[in-house]
Amino acid sequence: MAAFGATAEQLDSLPQTDTDFAVWEENTDSVVMFLRLQTQWNVSSTGIFLGLNYPAVEALFRIHAVADQAAMMNDLQTMELAALQVLNKRES
Repeated sequence: MAAFGATAEQLDSLPQTDTDFAVWEENTDSVVMFLRLQTQWNVSSTGIFLGLNYPAVEALFRIHAVADQAAMMNDLQTMELAALQVLNKRES
């Protein structure tokens, strides 16, 4: 996440857990696509993560011949919203 511009405070505030995790088979394609998009975040000039670059999402859908783009987008937006909460968490 540091590569995405996360501050030291943001990185320190992340829960300390094992790095290994399981992905249910039916979610594998969506998780892989989310990881492919790791360099496609829109970030404000103040360092606030705004969301994924949707034209880049569409381009990757074409490149990887995603059959059900609506379902994949729904999955990506679910992960995007969860990631934004973590990426933009501020210390009070």
